[in-house]
This record gives sequence, structure tokens and C-alpha cells, in this order.
Amino acid sequence: MLKLYYCRLPDRTPAVPTELLSAYRQEKLEKQKNEQARLRSLTAELLLRYALNDGGFSFDGPLDIGVGEQGKPFLRDGRCFFSLSHSADMVLCALCDREIGADIQIASKANDALIRRFFAEDERDFICSAQDPDAAFSEIWTEKESYCKMDGRGLALPLGSFSVFDPRIAALLWHTTAGEYHLALCTDMLNTDRPEPIEVRTGVLFP
Repeated sequence: MLKLYYCRLPDRTPAVPTELLSAYRQEKLEKQKNEQARLRSLTAELLLRYALNDGGFSFDGPLDIGVGEQGKPFLRDGRCFFSLSHSADMVLCALCDREIGADIQIASKANDALIRRFFAEDERDFICSAQDPDAAFSEIWTEKESYCKMDGRGLALPLGSFSVFDPRIAALLWHTTAGEYHLALCTDMLNTDRPEPIEVRTGVLFP
């Protein structure tokens, strides 16, 4: 199973009973003072709930989400793995039978300072020689973020310490675009002779 869901934020914060939210989400919402950040966080959990139901994982009440040593959230019942991401007004959720990392980023201009600090030499060369350096920058950025999430260390793994062109890493990556957004997945389910097909669904919550 390898499923990807993404949707736009609603115009206003949906009314969701607190008792339906995971303790993990409630704690995050309590710490977030910015209303837009709270909306992204809430939508991420609603999208996760939708994805789990759509994937055949029934549950009663709130999700039971734990947090690993490096801060990566996971389902305590171990039925599947998930990864959440958001950027601007889009939220993304990926489900998989194995560890997975997912990232979504709105397209942005190639940033020389970030490229020098966080990109490996072959990644820098790729961006500089690309016909569209901005698109190349956004593609690599999302792929690097997804790898960090799949690895479990998040930003504790320095972005400049690896290259997405390393064959061992490149075999785990998938990238696409949706309008002005870049989406990336990282999982070893892609690194097989018969890789799992990726099911992509959009607009499932707030068309």
C-alpha cells in the first residue's frame, strides 16, 4: 500500500469536537498561537483520518499517535506508517506499509545561500545547469525533506550531509508537481523490482 492524499485548506477553521482529536494533535494546537498554523495542523489530522478510513483502517474515537525519539509521529497500533506535510494553503498525507517520508512545498526561487549551505555538490551542479533552476531547486528541496522524514531524524540529519543523487537514496524517491506545488515521497517500497504503485488523491476534504 502506498497512498498519497492532498487538499487545500478550508476558508475557515472547521468545527471539530476536541474529543475526536488525538492527544498529540491537541498538544500541538495548544502550543500554536498563529491561527493559520493551527488551521494547517488541524487539517493535517483531518486528512490523516480521511486517508486511514479510505485505506480500510477503521477506528473508534481519536487516533492514538505516539512520537519517536527524534520527534517523528507514528500510530501506536502499528497498522501502517504515515507522513504529513503542509505548505502555504496545501496539506499532504502519505500512507504506507513501511516507513515513509513525504513533503510538499510551494514552488520557490532558487536560493543561493540555501544551496551553498544545504545542498551537496552534485545537487548544486544540477540546479546550476538546469533549464529551470527554480523548479530544480524546489524538486531537490522536497526530496531532501522527504528523505529526512523517512529516516526518522528529521532536521537532526543535516541536509548537506547527503545527496538525493546517491543511488541508494535516489532509488527511494518519487517526485511530482501539482500546479505550483512540488510533492515528494521517500520509502523503500519504491526500491523493488516491482515497486508499489502510488495512488494519488486530491480535493478529498475541501474540494
